[in-house]
Amino acid sequence: MNRWMPVLSLVLIVFAFFVGRMTESGGSGKTDYTDYYKASAELYDLAVRTDSPPADGTDPERWEKVLALYRGVFDGYPDSPYADDALFAIAARVDIQDQPDTAFALYRKLLARYPDSEYAPESLNAIGVALFQRGEYDRALVLFGEFIANYPTSALLEKVMLNHAICQMNRGKYDAALVELAAIPERFPASESLAAPRFYEAMVYYEKQEFAAARTRFQNLVDYADPEFAPAAQYNIGQTYFHERKYDDSVAAYRLTMELYPESDSAQEAAFQIGWALQRQEKWQAAIDALDAAKQKYPNSKNTPAAQVFIAQLYLQGLEQPDKAIEAFRVIVDQQIPLESAETTQRSIYDIRRNAQYQIGSIYEKQSNLPKAIEEYRKLLQEFPEPHSIPNNPSNLIDEAYILELQAQSA
Repeated sequence: MNRWMPVLSLVLIVFAFFVGRMTESGGSGKTDYTDYYKASAELYDLAVRTDSPPADGTDPERWEKVLALYRGVFDGYPDSPYADDALFAIAARVDIQDQPDTAFALYRKLLARYPDSEYAPESLNAIGVALFQRGEYDRALVLFGEFIANYPTSALLEKVMLNHAICQMNRGKYDAALVELAAIPERFPASESLAAPRFYEAMVYYEKQEFAAARTRFQNLVDYADPEFAPAAQYNIGQTYFHERKYDDSVAAYRLTMELYPESDSAQEAAFQIGWALQRQEKWQAAIDALDAAKQKYPNSKNTPAAQVFIAQLYLQGLEQPDKAIEAFRVIVDQQIPLESAETTQRSIYDIRRNAQYQIGSIYEKQSNLPKAIEEYRKLLQEFPEPHSIPNNPSNLIDEAYILELQAQSA
């Protein structure tokens, strides 16, 4: 149903009286479902008013009331013109990543009950995008293909064609992806989003490890100065050099990313990537300095915990400064830097800290400083009693028997 349509429509009600859902009474042919449509319209109107401004989990009481009202419309009045509106209002509000089963069920119910609904294309696309984001590219490809075949005039078609091509790329079907990406600007020559297929064309060549071809296309995007894709294109120029082991060129490209697009996510990635590139050149102190600078500039980055571990390893194995390595590991154990990010969980943070504590004990053990090793291993068992989630992590080898053996050696 059209979203701008008034909730209470006398025309609709009168129309429903004559040609609405029909039932016969005693063969008389008398029909009166005016109340059915009127009740559904009133209930939907109440739901919309209760849902203004849009409810969410921050107000649980009102959110539950809104859900109940919308459900009352599409479950209580499934033949109502407002049933698909109500169903979509809930489906679109469910976090499809956190509650995929609920969201999928709602969208599929809408597609099954109301295949001609104005919301059918959005519902099909929503399921496809969710599968895409979960890396289920084969299933997503099927749904995107169904969308392209069934909704050739949809406003979403350009994005769906792009996602279909990206699925092909992620499945390793590079030639198919290139053909599909080339078809988008032909289909939509006046589009304002033509940088997207160009970017992913470059990504296809990057995935094929044809780095020179990818770099040329990324540079074209930088020159095109598209605000959405230029930062990532400049960063990926650095990545092409990195994979070709041209580390000076990669560092220069990363620094240019930070200079040209300082507020972008790509600049944040580039800051840390400089450290990795310098490490590949065995410039240990320069790598440490770069990673320290990146941590200070982006303390809440998902790269921060890994960078701190890397710094400790650079001190230990590169500069051969075990005391500095212990200090760096201690920063992790004591959580002197943020360890939480979008990519960490409480369990993964526990594992990072547990492994760092083990590394401290291991360094002392390798130095034959057994009293300090025993002290740190005991701290490991006391403060991190649960084993590391990776079974073969060396920290899982430390138990009371291991400590007793060390005590015997130090006696």
